[in-house]
Amino acid sequence: MTTLPRTQRYRAARLLMAGAALFGGVCPAGAAPAAIALAPPAATSTQAPTLVSLDAAIDAAMTENIDVVSARNAVRTAAAGLRSADTFPNPVLSLGATSLRTGHVFPDAVSNMADDVARIDQPIERGGKRRARVGSARASLQAASSDVADTQRQVRADVVGAWTDLLAAEQRQALYDGIAASYRQSQLLAERRLQAGAISAGDLSRQRVEMLRAQSDLSRIASDRREAQLALAVLIGEEPHAATLQTIGGWQRPAVNADRDIDTIVSARPDVRAADERIAAARYAYEGARALRHPDISIGAQYEHGGNTPGSSIGFGFSVPLQVGNRYSGEIDSASVDRNQAEANAAKVRAVATAEIATARRAAEDASARRARYDDDLLPSARKAAATAEFAYARGAMALVDLLDARRTLLAIALAAIDAHADEAKARARQAAAETPEETQ
Repeated sequence: MTTLPRTQRYRAARLLMAGAALFGGVCPAGAAPAAIALAPPAATSTQAPTLVSLDAAIDAAMTENIDVVSARNAVRTAAAGLRSADTFPNPVLSLGATSLRTGHVFPDAVSNMADDVARIDQPIERGGKRRARVGSARASLQAASSDVADTQRQVRADVVGAWTDLLAAEQRQALYDGIAASYRQSQLLAERRLQAGAISAGDLSRQRVEMLRAQSDLSRIASDRREAQLALAVLIGEEPHAATLQTIGGWQRPAVNADRDIDTIVSARPDVRAADERIAAARYAYEGARALRHPDISIGAQYEHGGNTPGSSIGFGFSVPLQVGNRYSGEIDSASVDRNQAEANAAKVRAVATAEIATARRAAEDASARRARYDDDLLPSARKAAATAEFAYARGAMALVDLLDARRTLLAIALAAIDAHADEAKARARQAAAETPEETQ
């Protein structure tokens, strides 16, 4: 291989080392893993970027997310149901006329045509129907409140995941921006080297192919970033500004205490509490169904003003339905099935929560270990090997195919390192969500 003059070798080394220096900015060894020293890419929209921190995204989701809003509306509905359940039956007022004198078409006075009757009846519930109805409604209200906390728990994890995906997409785009610029510089240098007879036309074509591939990958990464922006915007209610969203801050890894007892955590989770409250509501509903066998009575009082007969009178009475044909067996059996189903569902929710916590802990540990391997070993070694290859190629001591192989290896490891950081952040968020009790929502 022909060797360039000393001044050209120096210039070539400086240009080609730009590629290796670019990769060195990704997850630098010895630096805090919470940040990556890459300049944020410019917003893809012509509008000014909307900078969104993770905390701001979570706060926006807690007020704007449609799932959270729907859960809060369900609480209002349950509260209205409780007010409806805790009411006393309304009395019934009836007015009528009796003893109509059909034989007198033209009576002396209208008041002499009939006796006027005014009656009021008050239904009275028996068997504890109201107590059972109120107890079921109150338990349903508490379950709806726990549902809000559970929805917030899940939405918070979704927002962390979407925000992390956008951060990863931004860093991939920044990485490919630098790669494309480095390849353009390398292409210009290769053209000069071809004129000097230092490389072949085939080597120039190979470098051009690599440059075009980097530009194509950059277009694909830009599309991935737009999808990540839209996913985050939907969660935080910022769909009109999706194209301008840009993260601010580094990788987030929520601190969790993996030593806490799983059973204690499960009992405090909002989804488990909601399931337990629905058991209570179903049991009260079953009591209310059984109370239907205690017939309600109506007590009434009556005032009658005589028209055909002189004087007035009052009267009292009561009525009670006779349960001859219907003993409410269907209602009782249905309520019993609902109660059993609520108990089975609560057991399932508790089992799923236990498995979710155990799985989330293992996934978080594995993701942290994988991220540490990239930060501490793989990425530094790949950067060093790529820098050595760039230096050797600039001095004519390495073939182009070996240089390109070193670049591809570094690129693959740099991208995998970004994925490892994103996977760890999302795994930690899922663990934090799995272990979040209702009181902290």
